Amino acid sequence: MRKLAATLYVAVTLPSITFGQTASASTEVIEKASKALVFVKGASAAGQQLGSGFLLSSDGKIATNLHVIRGMTSGGVQLASGEIYDRFVVLAFDERKDLAIIQVAGFDLPTIELGNSNGIRAGEPVVAMGNPFGLKGSVTAGVVSAVRDDFSGGFKIIQTDAAVNPGNSGGPLMTSDGKAIGVITSKLRGTESLNFAVPINYLRGLLSSLQTPMDLKALHLALSASGGDVFKDSLAFPSDWKSMMSGNRFLLRRDADRIYVEWKLSDRSRKIGRFFAAELTKHGSSSYTGLRRAVEVCATDSDVVTNRCPVAESEIE
Repeated sequence: MRKLAATLYVAVTLPSITFGQTASASTEVIEKASKALVFVKGASAAGQQLGSGFLLSSDGKIATNLHVIRGMTSGGVQLASGEIYDRFVVLAFDERKDLAIIQVAGFDLPTIELGNSNGIRAGEPVVAMGNPFGLKGSVTAGVVSAVRDDFSGGFKIIQTDAAVNPGNSGGPLMTSDGKAIGVITSKLRGTESLNFAVPINYLRGLLSSLQTPMDLKALHLALSASGGDVFKDSLAFPSDWKSMMSGNRFLLRRDADRIYVEWKLSDRSRKIGRFFAAELTKHGSSSYTGLRRAVEVCATDSDVVTNRCPVAESEIE
């Protein structure tokens, strides 16, 4: 996620974030976590590159997204206190899950406690923190919408309606008690409530396999030498899928970067000619867009079709 406007520092007043009838994140919880939020900034061939991160240890280890730093030719980190570190090293990265652990030469720094993402449930209140468009220390609230399998990537991902924007990448998704349960990574293009974070337990695993510190040049070499995805042609992809929201069932077929979807209808619906299908094309790492086609029956007499509506097409994401 890249910044599209000039850098602007905004002093943020931290209100109590309330989630309807559920638990709320107090100003104390948010203020404590905000001290461990960092602003990642660097230069790349495409221009200025901005993102977020959060401190994992008092000696300066920081969690962020790999896509925040992978294109940088130089970069630094600014803490919430205003302190600037003109250089960082990379300790670990996971290209599949878009995670990275970097480190600055810090001492006695504030940290965010890590939660257990295995216990996440839909409806749980969460707080998203980061630096959208360079607006440092921004806080939004929402709930966990779902914990999904990222079929194209081979790992789970947290869906939330807590608002995020370019610049939030690498920031923490937290529970109302201030524990990080995810690393914010992306949003579905053209939407305001379909946002995603990588579960924090993947980051825990990365913390246990730190590498020799490398600079950005060494990171680029490591990424170029990482080889192809050996699972690319064999990733499990369900042919029969059920929506947890609507209860509808679908038949799915994937062909490279295209997904073909057919709604599973009752025998009677199929017999009288109802039909719903979609063809989606992949954009980026997790976004699919395309057309939905439908044939609906407007009126029937028993099992005999007396009036069939015309085919309708609509764009979907």
